[in-house]
Amino acid sequence: MAISCTAFADYISRKVEHLDDNIIMSMHPLDSQWVGHVSTGRFPANDGVEHTFDRFENVFPKLGAWTDVQAASCVGAPCDPASTKIGLGFTRDSYKLQQTSYETDLFCWDLILSADRATQQFAHFVRVLRRISTIVWSYRFRTEALRIAKFRWVCNNNGFTAVNATWNADMTQLTLTPVTAGGSALPTSKLSARHLQRRVDPQIRAGAEGGSIVKNAQPMLELVTHMETVWNLVEGDSNLTDHWRFQSFSDAAKYYKYGWTGSVGNFGLRADAYSLRFNIRSYNQGTGVVVLDVVYPYRNIAATEGIKEDVNNDYDNAPVQIDFIWHRKAMTSLVRDSKAINPEMPFAARDFAGKWQFVLDNLTCGTAVAKDASGNDIQIPIPVDNSRRNKGKFITDFGGAIKAEYPELAEAFISLREPACIVDIPTCAPDPGYPAQHYGSANEPCVTGTPYVISQVPIKSDNTPGTATYEVPANSIRCNGMMIVHPAISGSTTIQALVNEMNAKLSALGVWSTNGTNLILTGSACTSINIPWKDTP
Repeated sequence: MAISCTAFADYISRKVEHLDDNIIMSMHPLDSQWVGHVSTGRFPANDGVEHTFDRFENVFPKLGAWTDVQAASCVGAPCDPASTKIGLGFTRDSYKLQQTSYETDLFCWDLILSADRATQQFAHFVRVLRRISTIVWSYRFRTEALRIAKFRWVCNNNGFTAVNATWNADMTQLTLTPVTAGGSALPTSKLSARHLQRRVDPQIRAGAEGGSIVKNAQPMLELVTHMETVWNLVEGDSNLTDHWRFQSFSDAAKYYKYGWTGSVGNFGLRADAYSLRFNIRSYNQGTGVVVLDVVYPYRNIAATEGIKEDVNNDYDNAPVQIDFIWHRKAMTSLVRDSKAINPEMPFAARDFAGKWQFVLDNLTCGTAVAKDASGNDIQIPIPVDNSRRNKGKFITDFGGAIKAEYPELAEAFISLREPACIVDIPTCAPDPGYPAQHYGSANEPCVTGTPYVISQVPIKSDNTPGTATYEVPANSIRCNGMMIVHPAISGSTTIQALVNEMNAKLSALGVWSTNGTNLILTGSACTSINIPWKDTP
């Protein structure tokens, strides 16, 4: 949305009918995996924009045979032995100040006064701005770690290929060039534990464990990678999983205190939810040069008013990722220092660490085209009248330098990646089909359609002809498993007499009839009936 000099950002919500009282803030996580894991300091004020420093280096002595000691007078070789010279050296490097700035659109106080719950909304807005500062710093640390790393490796099936990495002007594309002519900068393999283990010994010799190696202690280096890669390294390879399992909680505690989420081999793993990821734009097979396009974890889309951050699915599918062997002394982030030159000049004090401030002075809104002395078109900022002090905007400045103190302790791995591979896991048993289900909570309905017909053979109480009778105790007949209330059935000597008695006493159950020796019940609501005939008088 373009803001003219008479229109101001009004991205605060206003109350309409049934607007909820609560304002929900986005739950996207904070990008802080690099903040606190890089050494920090200050770039002194009033001391230029570029500094040079020397690092005095160690020297490896020439090794060889020792000579026998000669028992002779102190003339010649015995007292003046030949010696091997030891030289000295230093490495000179420089670091310079860099900066970037951000700002919001203009806000008008008169508009804010009419907003509903403006205090709550702007409190959320300030938290959004603070999150942005963390994102800006974290992204700078990732890109600077790639820049200062002494080794940048492209992972392939045979190990690594050393490459140079160069950003374009706006840091949206990364060009990889093989260090050795004839090589290829195209990654052909995912990052594996075996890739990492190849770099353990070189890192130890470079000083990753410090000046002295602790006896009987396993050296531990740090790998910064995405959570998916953590799982692939620790759990995804069934051949390795059992070898990297913590044996006790005390073993795990020493990793977690460094912000690590696990370990594999000689590496503690620190998960970075926003690892650098890329799409492959082009590959020159002749030169081996690869051009990569940056893919960010989020993208901005239209909201009800203004824009909003949305999860970028392209980030999940990006085929290339950069991970780091990292040491906190590899580089130091020096925030530009600012102090008042003179007590009478308080405007000289500024913050360059990404702290947001609300400003009211020297406001502009867009640009207008004008002509310079030569008649060329130039862009002139349009000033905003703020005599009422009712307009303003948020601004922040970032300024500092990255001092590569121990770049040999940082290594970048450029490898292939993909979303987690999913393999079909079929069920053991065949499909049972769909069984009949009844989820009602009401009783069975009364029969309104075709009635049930129940046939049963009655039993007399005695087998003596002419004297035996049909006997059923009172309240003993069950319909659908439930006992019903009825008088006793007694005295009938023939089945027809029994039918007459049943119709007289049990007509509520239906119509009783006979079919030969069978007793028939028609039109009953019972689907099953149980008559306990007494077989003895």
